[in-house]
Amino acid sequence: MDNNDNSIPIKNLSLYVDRFNPPYAGLIQNMLSVCEKYSITVRSASPSAEHLSSFGVQESDLCDMAIVLGGDGSILRGMDYYRKLGIPVLGINAGHLGFLASVEQVSLAKTIARIALGDYNVEALPILRAEFPSGHCLTAVNDFSINRSMMGGILHFDLFVNHARVAHVVGDGIVVSTPLGSTAYSLSCGGPILDPGLPAMLIVPICPHSLSLRPLVVPDDLSVSIRIGALRGTGPVVSADGAASGTLKTGEMLSIVKDSESCMIVRFSDHPSYYDKLGQKLGWGSRG
Repeated sequence: MDNNDNSIPIKNLSLYVDRFNPPYAGLIQNMLSVCEKYSITVRSASPSAEHLSSFGVQESDLCDMAIVLGGDGSILRGMDYYRKLGIPVLGINAGHLGFLASVEQVSLAKTIARIALGDYNVEALPILRAEFPSGHCLTAVNDFSINRSMMGGILHFDLFVNHARVAHVVGDGIVVSTPLGSTAYSLSCGGPILDPGLPAMLIVPICPHSLSLRPLVVPDDLSVSIRIGALRGTGPVVSADGAASGTLKTGEMLSIVKDSESCMIVRFSDHPSYYDKLGQKLGWGSRG
């Protein structure tokens, strides 16, 4: 979704930094100085309040837009935090890969100037919702994964798509990903890269014992379910965007669908396209 016609000049920003691995102080101070130049008020997201208090930034989630300064992990956590508040997120790369970032930190001053004028787009990215047998639900921007625990043996589970049993899987687990998340965990497990605009979900087994079992791409209006078989030891760990969020027992099923809500991110029409960035970030332009 492209909301450029409705983009408003930004006057209030919420800033998110990872309190465990924050960007260097000079970058934060530079951003605050540039925002002051353009009369933009900056407040701290609640999870970052303790760290940002030393910069004189007060805590508040009342804002027009959020900025996350950090790498992909920080941006992912910031996207999840602000998604629940319905606030669009602008990721500025202060890490290594920065695949989720909209701009690099060298463009910080120009970026602040542009949002102060309302020169940006807001896109809606799909998210996934997983339901546990208890009825408890979780959401993920990138992916859900089911991994065997350190105290458990190889997993045996059944994979269902729209209640049709597709496969009995023996292995270390499985990843169910959005197209955006196809460059994350699922990629390292051998999955393909999907264009973020595709209406699809990606299913990637983790170290399956059957060599014929391959990643599967399905329409995002279907459901994906995993039913756990007999266990040797403790049950598998269910993670949402890399954060351990629960476990499953023998016979229990985790059901995953596209959520009715979405994650709002800030983009700029003249910045490198997804495919330009894909080659740059993954180093495809360099000699092997």
